[in-house]
Parts: sequence; C-alpha cells; structure tokens
Amino acid sequence: MANANVMAGSHRLKHAIKTLQEHWLATESTWNDSVRRKFEERHLMPLDPAVDAALIGMQKLAEILDHVRRDCSDRSEML
Repeated sequence: MANANVMAGSHRLKHAIKTLQEHWLATESTWNDSVRRKFEERHLMPLDPAVDAALIGMQKLAEILDHVRRDCSDRSEML
C-alpha cells in the first residue's frame, strides 16, 4: 500500500490544479485579451506537465517509502 501521507498530498495537488483550471475557465467570458492569453501561455500551460511529473514522482516516492517500511519491519522481527 502506498504511503498515505504522500498519496494524500498527491490527491490535494490533483484537486488544486483541477480547481485552478475551473476558475481559470470561468474568467474567459469576462477576460479574453492578449494579456490573458500570454498569462496562460507563460504561467498556466507549463503547470500541466510539471504537475504530471510531480504526481509521478509522488507515486514513486510512496512506493519507495512502503518498501523501506516493509524492509525495516522485516529486520526488526529478526531481532
């Protein structure tokens, strides 16, 4: 089982980016000029691949932490 704290953070990150995207889309009807498009290109569009990479990293970290936890508990049982 993946590390619960890391996975909780992963879920919060997914929720936050989804909320940001929903709020951003809501601004389109009242703000649709070149400044908005530049802001989106410079700041929001780069978030998608960065968040995807972070989520992948968090999943890998959770797996490693679980492995370490299992290894440590196995060793303590030997003592």
